[in-house]
Amino acid sequence: MLRALAERRFGDLPRQAPSPSARQEQLAAELAAALSHLRAVHASYWDRDWRREHRGLGRYPEQELWEAVDGYLELRDAAESRPRDAWLADWTRRLNPPQDPSQFP
Repeated sequence: MLRALAERRFGDLPRQAPSPSARQEQLAAELAAALSHLRAVHASYWDRDWRREHRGLGRYPEQELWEAVDGYLELRDAAESRPRDAWLADWTRRLNPPQDPSQFP
């Protein structure tokens, strides 16, 4: 293994993957933590002190909210084993429904 690393043959290195149940447990824990963070950001969003603490150096409170939503949705999609692009396509379709009724799903 050390020789493969030294020679930069990364394809020869053994890969470790968690069992499906361990993966689901980890995703469930991460999803709960992400939802808790999202709720905390949502609850604090209009608080002046919180907004002041999350502003500066080119950052704005809106970015905190966006990143909390984005992180939660990413983990939710992973937990559902649904690709994010599929979710985004569904969401975009809902925002911009087709004008021709024959194109509705």
